[in-house]
Parts: sequence; C-alpha cells; structure tokens
Amino acid sequence: MLERLSSAPETRSQSLANSEPMAALWVFVSTIGELNAIAPFLRQLIEQHPQLQLILLTDRNIYRAAYLAQYPTAQVIEIGASSKQARELSQQYPPELFIIAEIPCLPSDAPCRLPFAYLLQAKRAGAVIALINGWIYGYEASCRIDLVERTLLGRSYLQLIDVLCVQTAAVAKILTQAGANPVNVHITGNIKFDALAGVVRPWGATRSPHILQSIELSGRPVLVAGCVTESSELELVLDAFVSLLGHNPQSLLILAPRHPENNDAMQSLFSAAQSRKLNYRSRHVDGDQAVPDSIQLLILDTMGELHDFYGRAQIAHVGRDHNVLEPISLGKPVTVRPNWNDSYPSFPVFSLTQAAALLNVADDAATLCTHWLASIERGPASSQNISKTISHLTGASILCQQFVAQAISGSRAR
Repeated sequence: MLERLSSAPETRSQSLANSEPMAALWVFVSTIGELNAIAPFLRQLIEQHPQLQLILLTDRNIYRAAYLAQYPTAQVIEIGASSKQARELSQQYPPELFIIAEIPCLPSDAPCRLPFAYLLQAKRAGAVIALINGWIYGYEASCRIDLVERTLLGRSYLQLIDVLCVQTAAVAKILTQAGANPVNVHITGNIKFDALAGVVRPWGATRSPHILQSIELSGRPVLVAGCVTESSELELVLDAFVSLLGHNPQSLLILAPRHPENNDAMQSLFSAAQSRKLNYRSRHVDGDQAVPDSIQLLILDTMGELHDFYGRAQIAHVGRDHNVLEPISLGKPVTVRPNWNDSYPSFPVFSLTQAAALLNVADDAATLCTHWLASIERGPASSQNISKTISHLTGASILCQQFVAQAISGSRAR
C-alpha cells in the first residue's frame, strides 16, 4: 500500500534462480567501503556459519565485481523499492542472519536505501537481524517512499533489529531516543581499526598483475591518490604532481577517482590531464598491461583494486571524507586536505589519526608537493609502530561477534 501511495514502481527487481530454498546469511552493503569496513567481523561470521549461502544486498550494482572479487561464492542482489523482491528473496534464500553494514541505522538516514520490507521479510523468516559498526548520517529523506517509511515505520525498523553495535555513544543515544531497545544497543567502537595489519597481496594474485609487476620492478617513485571525489581536489592533486615531476621526472601518479561510472566526471579528468600535458593511461580502457616509463599518470577507473595499488605506493593521498586507515595500515605516508565533514563515518578516523600525527594536511599544491618530496626522502613508515599507536582502538570486531552470538543463542532458546 505504501509503495502504491508513493508511486514507487517495482523496478530493478533481480530475478532469482528457480532452485530449492537455501538457508542464507544476508548482508546489506551499499558500497565497497561498507563491505571493507566490516571485513574482520564478516569473515569470522562466514567461518562460523559455513552452511549459509552468503547473499550481498546492495542498492548500487556497480560494485558487483568488487564484491565477488572478495567473496566469489556470494550471490550479489541489487535491491529496489519493491517489497515483492524482498518476499521472493526470503522464499528462495530464507535468512537465518541478516547483517546491516554500518548504514542505514534509520530508514533513509544515509546515502543509500534499505527498504523496510527487507527487515520485515527477514524477521518473518525467523532471522536474527544485527546492525554492525553503526553510524548516523542525519540525511533528509530523498523521496516520498523514504519519507513515508521513516514517518510511519522508523520505530518499527529499529525494533526489528535484535542487536545494534554502534561506533559511538552519540549514535547509541540517537537510536535509543528513536525507539531502539536500550538493552539491544552496544557501543563497540569502529571495526575499521581491526584491519590495521595491512597485507600486500603478491601481484600474481591481483586483478592487475602486469601493471603491478611493472610498477614494482620500475623503481619509480609512486604516488597513489585514492577516492578523489571533488573536482577541486582532483585539480589540486594534478597540480602538485606536476610540481613533483619538476623535482623527480620519473614519478608516477596513480589516481583513483571516487565515481568512475560518472562519464562526465571521467571526461573532466581526462581533460585536466591533457591540459597539463600529462601522458596518461586508463586502467578500464587500456586493460592490464605493463606501465612504460613514458606514462606519468595511470587512472585507476575500476572498482575494488585500490588496496593492491596502495601496497605499491611510496606515498598515498586520500580524498577528503574517505578511509585513511587503508594506506596507513600499509605503512604509507599519507596526505589529505583539511575540513572533513563531521557527519561522515570517516571523520572520527580522520580526527584520531591526525591527532596521532599519522597524516600530513595540505590545501595548496606547493605544500602538498613538499610533503611528497619529504616522504620520498624518508621512505615508508613502520606499520608495526602505527598499529601500536592506535592499538587501544581495536577490538570492535570481537565485541560485535559476542553480541551477535548472544542474539543467536537467545533466538534459538525462544
């Protein structure tokens, strides 16, 4: 009825194979960022429940290949506004567990959409529902159905969730005030800190073995700029890199834009490179081939490969409001711009790592280039020392596992 009132069409409903129903573990992950954020918890959960088919639910199908690269036996289902798809999914893959990765803690609170119907159908199937690494964005509802769900079903949304593991006391307070049972809300910290033991995969085990092998063997200073979203930051990075070339002409910039699926943004990036007379290559267009010394800029316009390229960097730059822990955990010197958005889940991580002197902050090309030159001189930091610096922030994954296990045990007892 709510879908009809909001004129929400039954779109993007992915047909499912006609086979015998299979008990499943549902996980809602809007982007690869959420999937990576809960990785220490999720991998342990999969090991504990090998009988369950992993179902990755997402509202952004562009991440399908990246999800499957990490979890090749998973089923990736793009969800839409239709409750019909939720019913069909619960019949084909009845969930015993349903994990919500970070967001949304409230209906349409974050820049993603998890319809109420999926929680309702999971609960009807007898699933334990858990929110992991919870974070509040505070977004306004973006469409009519979101506003209707939030107004009429917001409290029920929270009460369908059996365990809510959140990052901070502030998030816990918001959720309990909105209707969550305080007994079910636990402050566990941020799971991202549990993934600090950075491991660089051998190039032969990656999706770009020829590129990465050539980079490793080249001996060139390599700068990897990841998750660059804003056009102003893109310009800043390119200008600083041009300055770096004046000091070290052999330098290579690997730039990973945040939204390579945006054709207009990619054309702007190509134009910006051309206007600076940079010899560039696109990973998506040109494929996996060795990078010759004549190439100054490699545009990493694919999904799910950034970690492998951070592993080969001498320096990393992380786009504003994104995850700095990934290159930090690999012992890389990291530069960032200032003025991060305090509503994003990346902000507490930014604040803590900045306070621990693990970041170099710059907002002009000359200062950014200076940091990069100094980092090339010093060489890589010790990832072991970095882990020690913020070791008091780890342990969220273990806490989440304990609370979810308690919820499962309680459900079975009932």
